[in-house]
Amino acid sequence: MSAETQAPRISASRQWPALAISGLFHPLLIPTYSFLILAGVNPYLFGTSDLGEPKAMSHLILIFLDTFVIPVIAVIIMSRLNMINSVMMHEKSERIGPLLLVMVLYFWIFWNFNNNSQTPTIFSSFLLGVVIALVLVFIINLLDKISLHATGMGGLVGVCIIMLGLFGPNGIGIGSMTFGLPLLVAVSLILAGLVGTARLALGGHTPMQLYAGYMVGFVAQFVALKFYF
Repeated sequence: MSAETQAPRISASRQWPALAISGLFHPLLIPTYSFLILAGVNPYLFGTSDLGEPKAMSHLILIFLDTFVIPVIAVIIMSRLNMINSVMMHEKSERIGPLLLVMVLYFWIFWNFNNNSQTPTIFSSFLLGVVIALVLVFIINLLDKISLHATGMGGLVGVCIIMLGLFGPNGIGIGSMTFGLPLLVAVSLILAGLVGTARLALGGHTPMQLYAGYMVGFVAQFVALKFYF
């Protein structure tokens, strides 16, 4: 769809909440959040008994660097070399190069984690789902824009539902409190809607582009799951 059909942008003075939500739930941060949720639900999956242990923290740092920091630096370099006009990549034509780069990088990440015997199957499945989603997004982007934020949030909702199916209504521990997985699924759905609202408020996408993103991210997780379970 053309830019003229997208939702009107809100005034500059009111953009900061939508920008903050978009930044906090940037699609490249979803793997880090997924690890935190998995480690909170069952830290023994990663060979630890608590998320605060050095081994768990080293896993967290490695995943954050591989899935967020390195791709962000790569996109910034592309911007500095004038390969793209802006790191925001408003036009779909600008997304082709970065999407291809991130797709290859995430496949390399998936390959390395998948071949590591200490990586839990559910996390390998999640990473494969991310790769599948990136491939689909790349193809769709050749025809029309699709929301990368919605794709990421669709994947997060998908992995929360998968955890509920695999682990049952077990809780995730946060400090002295424990939250059941059904509540976690509900919260992920609310957050997905909040992120979508923020993207509409910023005028970055049409509703259809958001729906397509949610569907791709969500379905990709269950397609990947079929390869492991």
